[in-house]
Amino acid sequence: MKSLFNIKVIAEIAIFAAIGYVLDLCAGAYSAPLFPSGGSIGIALVAVFIVSFRRGPVAGILTGLIMGLLDLADGFYAIAGEWWKAFLQVALDYWIAYPLAGFAGFFASLFQKKKECAGARVSLVVVGCFLGGLLKFLSHYLSGVLFWGDDPSAFAWGLSFLNKWAYSLLYNMAYMLPCIVLSGGIMALVAWKYPKFLEVSDNEKESVEVKQ
Repeated sequence: MKSLFNIKVIAEIAIFAAIGYVLDLCAGAYSAPLFPSGGSIGIALVAVFIVSFRRGPVAGILTGLIMGLLDLADGFYAIAGEWWKAFLQVALDYWIAYPLAGFAGFFASLFQKKKECAGARVSLVVVGCFLGGLLKFLSHYLSGVLFWGDDPSAFAWGLSFLNKWAYSLLYNMAYMLPCIVLSGGIMALVAWKYPKFLEVSDNEKESVEVKQ
């Protein structure tokens, strides 16, 4: 794990976490009218995915964690009532959601080895991004169930007739699905047209290996 935390990798994590945070802020600015309880349609996930495929899952998870903490510092939505529910809801939305996107990095080692097969690399990126995006969605979904509870009066878009499980599914899918498609599409394009951007040199490959 020593090579994982060298200065170059730490710098990449910091730079892409900052880029992802700015992208998330921009997406939040134009998405706020559509999603009154939080959430946005954007490409901030790309920042986590890039680090994940370059440096592996641990670096990707750390990038997501930093982004989540920056989002949290900028303000957050939390339920009123029992403190433990509010704590869990905030954790799922901020401390856990973005780091889960870093699980795309579990495909990084295979990606780095498949230099002679562009199609396989694109497939690995698509599957990895889908996995990371799906895990992030599930975190927001569970948070939404806690956040809205049994109060349908707080539901957006006139959907008060739904129960909390169905509403959280619909609300969070409405922004997460476009995010996954957009971010995954960008990553697939990068892997196909500019694969070297996701590659690391041979003496740096240890940083994408998952140590036992």
